[in-house]
Amino acid sequence: MKKVLLIAAAFFVAAPIFAQTEKKITEKKPVASETKTTPKTGKSVPSAVKTTTTIKKAPVKKDVKVDASKGLKGTPVESKLIETSKAAVDPKENQVTPIQVAPVAAPAPPVDVNKLFEFKNDAFDFGKIPAGKAAKYDLFIKNISKETAELTLVQPGCGCTTPEYEAKKKFAPGETVKVTLGFNGGAPGSGTPFSKSVTVTLNSNVTKVVTFKGETYPVPTESAPANGSIDKLKPAEETKH
Repeated sequence: MKKVLLIAAAFFVAAPIFAQTEKKITEKKPVASETKTTPKTGKSVPSAVKTTTTIKKAPVKKDVKVDASKGLKGTPVESKLIETSKAAVDPKENQVTPIQVAPVAAPAPPVDVNKLFEFKNDAFDFGKIPAGKAAKYDLFIKNISKETAELTLVQPGCGCTTPEYEAKKKFAPGETVKVTLGFNGGAPGSGTPFSKSVTVTLNSNVTKVVTFKGETYPVPTESAPANGSIDKLKPAEETKH
């Protein structure tokens, strides 16, 4: 009986100690020896070890505080501005192809028409002509150049002048072409001086202004009356021998 009591007493004393020991053993329980193979490396690792994937998060940009007394000096914004300005002026970063402007050619000196052509009657004087009566004269143009020339156009200065010529006519060096210029004589019955001009174009780009002048005098519009006494005159009879 005494042995039973001693055993029971010992159990009650040792029970709390065993409980604490068991708790510590449970907390420090070793990892099981069972292993598993990872799919990436093919190495065996304990099953209790869990593989985790680390995701790197982009750093969060904090608001840049700017000191009003210093402005942007010493801030990341200043560094960015400096990098941008360097890129803007760096010839390697921004290469600008210069625009090549063709030089403007100096205008060609005007051609002296008198060194290419010789004109006859280029300042013609009609003198006095009856008013209202058409008159005309001939203008002669000789090619004194070394190239074949062309009579391109003859343009009168007013409607009272009429040119007669062969347009686009080619004439060789030493050859002469003729242009006939007609004047309508002005208004009938009135006498007045006149002066007219005509522009002659040669080789499409060489011009010569020729002129003519004169004076008209009035002409009677009615014919002279018939002399009736002339009809009364009879031829003299022949003298009889």
